[in-house]
Amino acid sequence: MKKKYLIIPIILIIITCNVKCFASTNNEIITKEFQTTQNAEKEFLNEIYNTETENMKIKNLDKEISEDNYRVKEIIETKELASQDRDYITQQFGEKQSYNDGEYQGELTISDIKIETINNGSYQEIDEKVLDFTNYSDNDLINIEKEITLDNTIYYLINVNWEADSTETIDGETIPKTYKGTKIYQTVRTIANPNTYKVTVTYSGTIEKINTIYDYTVTYENKVEELQEEKEDNNIIVPVLIISGLGLAILLIGLFNIKNTYVYSKTSKGFKLIKREKINDKNVLIDISNCKNKSKENIYAIKINKMAFNKLKGRTISIILGTKKKDIILWNNYYEIKL
Repeated sequence: MKKKYLIIPIILIIITCNVKCFASTNNEIITKEFQTTQNAEKEFLNEIYNTETENMKIKNLDKEISEDNYRVKEIIETKELASQDRDYITQQFGEKQSYNDGEYQGELTISDIKIETINNGSYQEIDEKVLDFTNYSDNDLINIEKEITLDNTIYYLINVNWEADSTETIDGETIPKTYKGTKIYQTVRTIANPNTYKVTVTYSGTIEKINTIYDYTVTYENKVEELQEEKEDNNIIVPVLIISGLGLAILLIGLFNIKNTYVYSKTSKGFKLIKREKINDKNVLIDISNCKNKSKENIYAIKINKMAFNKLKGRTISIILGTKKKDIILWNNYYEIKL
């Protein structure tokens, strides 16, 4: 029995075209943001002006004081004081404080005060009262109070000092007629030590960078020479081809290998195509080391077709020339680079 093969005819009409390349110039606006300090500003500006090229010029330069210059700062101080009066506290601490750590400076004011009472306990001491008395008929202790109460405190008799108040002479001898003296009373009193106060003061405020930080926005105007392809129809139609399954497979392989990235070398006559490459998720390297017609100025242009650019936008591709390598983050589908 003979084997039968199914041949699927495919009609393929090929129109041959001549392709011509020409360059058109468009102005592209590129905005970049930078940050520098007051001390480094002069050097920074020199570097920025050195970024200008023949095609890319600085259109505008905006400078603003950065928000990074400012910080909110707090300082907490604690002291033990004899009074909790606000004016007294302010006098002891100071209403404001100057802050300078060598990097930031500013003025801080009191934003909060916390007060804790410190009980310092008590101590005991002997309190003594000395009372005078006169015109006592005799010097017997029976006539003296053994305890007295003063200001709700009981005092106890400790001693009595007697002396004659008035005298008389009997049988030629002078003897006291009445007595006077002092009565001494004592008590033990418990006296509280004065309270003191733990005062915690918080100072707060905005401090500013001593070496001022500036935000720069640099706007470039970039003259982009975009390479355009012009197709010229010669109205030549190749005869219809009948392609078998094998031919279709070969055709599909060719379609999958279509180049989507073009590398141009800058010459004295403009940009010249030196390499076609297909880049994708797995291949982001373009090696032009073996290409002919390399640029004497080492300036090259990279153009990526729209479909490939949309897939790879934001990715990094690399251009290799010998030992030199240039990484490009794809935010545009056309770049001019210097290797």
